Amino acid sequence: MKKINKIGIYSSLILLASLSSCKKDFLEVTPTQQINAAEAFSSPEKIAAALTGVYDVSTNPSYKYNMILNNDVKGGDILVVSGAGNYGRFINGYQFIENPSSVEPSDYWTLGYRVIANANQFEANLPTAPITDAQKSAYFAETRALRAEAYFWLIQWYAKPYTLDPEALGVPLVLAPLGPNGTLSPRAKVKEVYAQILSDFLFAEANIPATKTSVYRMTKGAIQGFLARVYLTMGDYPNASKYAKLARVGKPLGTGASLLTGFINPSSEWIYALNSRTDDNSGFLTVNSFYDPFDIGYSSFRAADNFFNSFASNDIRLQQFRVNGVIGARRGQEGFLINKFDFNTTPAQNQVIIRSSEMYLIEAEAEARQGVANEAAAKTALLAIQQRAGVATVPSANTGQALINEIMAERGKELYGEGFKFFDLLRTKTPVVRTAGNGHWAIVSFQPGDNKLVLPLPQTELNANPVLKPQQNPGYSN
Repeated sequence: MKKINKIGIYSSLILLASLSSCKKDFLEVTPTQQINAAEAFSSPEKIAAALTGVYDVSTNPSYKYNMILNNDVKGGDILVVSGAGNYGRFINGYQFIENPSSVEPSDYWTLGYRVIANANQFEANLPTAPITDAQKSAYFAETRALRAEAYFWLIQWYAKPYTLDPEALGVPLVLAPLGPNGTLSPRAKVKEVYAQILSDFLFAEANIPATKTSVYRMTKGAIQGFLARVYLTMGDYPNASKYAKLARVGKPLGTGASLLTGFINPSSEWIYALNSRTDDNSGFLTVNSFYDPFDIGYSSFRAADNFFNSFASNDIRLQQFRVNGVIGARRGQEGFLINKFDFNTTPAQNQVIIRSSEMYLIEAEAEARQGVANEAAAKTALLAIQQRAGVATVPSANTGQALINEIMAERGKELYGEGFKFFDLLRTKTPVVRTAGNGHWAIVSFQPGDNKLVLPLPQTELNANPVLKPQQNPGYSN
């Protein structure tokens, strides 16, 4: 019998998982309730519970929370304090020294493919389920969107950027449940994975009911937001701008004051988020905990000096660095304390994934990259963000590359802590460079395409799936 990686690609359907954490121990997650696929699709109530289970995987702190944080520390604007009391979390990522046995590459792969495996159960079992065709279409829309999102995360971590090499090896495409005797897939090309991501998201956009409005579930706006991201990552700027404008419909920017409320509960501009409940939360392993400046959470993320100094004195976002009445406070010599995310009010901090502000910035960048004829539109979108921040009242006077640079700088200041900077550097083929004197304790310099900018395939997967063993990313030994 062919050996199947039980933690990567499998055929059981996880319905509920008990998630808990404490500050002194590593988190371990064990499913407390499972059900076989046939039983899971035997009634409308069980199908609804199964879908809740797919979303529940996303709230595992080793998945999206961790990927957001690792993206931040790799991007250069943020650093993790050396010797931080967080049990070594993100130290390897910050230094770009992960290996096939490191925790993060294994967790991202395992949980990403768990979402995909569960979504594939809907593909296989929903057609004969005892619900209406309209209900089936709605479920397919959500689960294909969730599958596409999982593949989008995976392809960005484990493969070279689409804009750099669409012919490079991507990740395995698994689009149906894989049983004990299933045929394992080799890595598909980057362009093939992106084609599947687009196919799933476009299907979801066309079929998601307008009645789906929860910020914690896939909606038409959330799907369009992901499409804007995907097209931007692929360098398809007309479609990136198109979907950015669609995604933010009905989600107006909040006030400047709304940026100072701790990013716990949805504001008017939240399009998609993870729901964290007090009875099922990630505790100290949330984004808010690592950014917390008061040493209540893990409190180990700081702003690099050059990033902190990039904020104008009249920028309301500078107030996100106010700690105990001081803007620009330090604890030690490594970076500035950050108060953007509240960890004091509740142990259940909802995690924003897509905001309207990001959509304005995608539109601005996408329009600017199309040339002079589109710069007016780019400047209008950029102005919306700059006006809200209090740093501009008229459109930018910059043009060409100077305008693009301004937009990218604004993107960094608006979205830091939300998991974008490293992927932005990759897709724009920008060197990943940290210089001395900015609070960083690990200096790095990587050119676009460097092997260390791509995570290794996890050793557990290579051991279980021999077809992948010769396809390890360059620079990593199996």
